[in-house]
Order: sequence, then structure tokens, then C-alpha cells
Amino acid sequence: MEYANALEKLGLDLVEPPRLGRIMSEGAEARRETIRRLFYLITIAAEDAGALAVEGQSGNLSSYHARTSAASILEIGMRIEILSSAITELLEGAEKGAEAV
Repeated sequence: MEYANALEKLGLDLVEPPRLGRIMSEGAEARRETIRRLFYLITIAAEDAGALAVEGQSGNLSSYHARTSAASILEIGMRIEILSSAITELLEGAEKGAEAV
């Protein structure tokens, strides 16, 4: 008995190709939106760090405020590192997923 196509022969119940393509593009669009939002959060953090650095240049800055500002900038740097790592992971996951297809 001959089968009409390989999918019928294998008996696979797959999503039809046009719908599968749309689902994949929706996933890619969601990933792009997430990455865009992560970059937005990095921008806010960098602006906060910049504001603290400007305040730190004041001639009237006390030792206490210098210490707290430096600690805040360090925390912001760690936040930026976490956010940028998330972007990298999202992109690497997408590349691995594309290779598997």
C-alpha cells in the first residue's frame, strides 16, 4: 500500500505547516519584545547609575553619601549584568532552537 506522503506513512499528527510557521513567528516576536523590554530596563538602570555618579562629583559630598552612592552603583551594575545575561540566554536559546529545526 502506498501512502500519499511521508507524514501519513509515519502516522504523525502535526500542526499544519502554515500554522506552525505562524506559531514560530509569534514566539520570535514575543522573544524580540522581551529583549526590547530588557534593554529598556538596562537603560533605566544606566541612567540611575549616571545620576548617582554625577551627584558623586559634588564638592559637598559626605563620606557617608559617597559610600552609599558607590554601593548603589555596584548594585545597579549587578542588575545590568543580570539583565544582559538574560538577553544573551534568550538569543542563544533562539539560535539553538533554530539549529534543531
